[in-house]
Amino acid sequence: MKKILSIAAICVLGVIASCSCSRMTSDEKQPEGISKADVDSASFMLGYSFGMNLAQSNFGALNMDKMCEGIKAAIGGEEVPQDEFYRVLNGFMEKRMELLKEKTVAESAAFLEKNTTAEGVVTTESGLQYQIVRAGNGVFPTSDKDTVEVNYEGSTIAGKVFDSSYERGTTAKFPLNQVIKGWSEGIMHADEGSEINLWIPADLAYGDNGAGADILPGAAIKFKVELISVKPFVETAEEGK
Repeated sequence: MKKILSIAAICVLGVIASCSCSRMTSDEKQPEGISKADVDSASFMLGYSFGMNLAQSNFGALNMDKMCEGIKAAIGGEEVPQDEFYRVLNGFMEKRMELLKEKTVAESAAFLEKNTTAEGVVTTESGLQYQIVRAGNGVFPTSDKDTVEVNYEGSTIAGKVFDSSYERGTTAKFPLNQVIKGWSEGIMHADEGSEINLWIPADLAYGDNGAGADILPGAAIKFKVELISVKPFVETAEEGK
């Protein structure tokens, strides 16, 4: 929660770059040689940066007028007791996240239940669902310590992409014990050259915390994965001790 509040504090300060919270002109109180255009350009980029942080902070829609009031109050020297500051922001986020979680858990459960009847979908004992889109060469991972090379796309069950090696234009390599549980289990069902779809319930993904603004608390998520290669784990003498 403190991380959320630190982001919020930065973002609130940043709104000054895009709100009419001050009558100060762009080049006031700057050293001689700094032009209005210089200040305006830097102000826009700073405001853009803060806006991006705010968009990713999962506060949802906010009242920009009230944010500007808060900025003016801080600039004017008004003090807000620290306990009230944390009480209000913590209370808002805790209530918001709990409500989002309830809605997301219900939607995820309904989706996964319906998805069990989709053609080719297999549901494992853990609740993971997978579907082989294209078979490979028969070489499967045999340990969660194996390293795999993959192309993948992660999305919400509503279809919003939150991560994609395709978009980055490069494959990804990692040991299977360094990813979420649903990945570790799911890729065990894929062989080199295959393509697999994974639908991962929250307890095998990011749980009640979620991740960023796109993966909400309690959310099931989907991955499309193409397994390019498997590098079997080889225990060294040092690791065997």
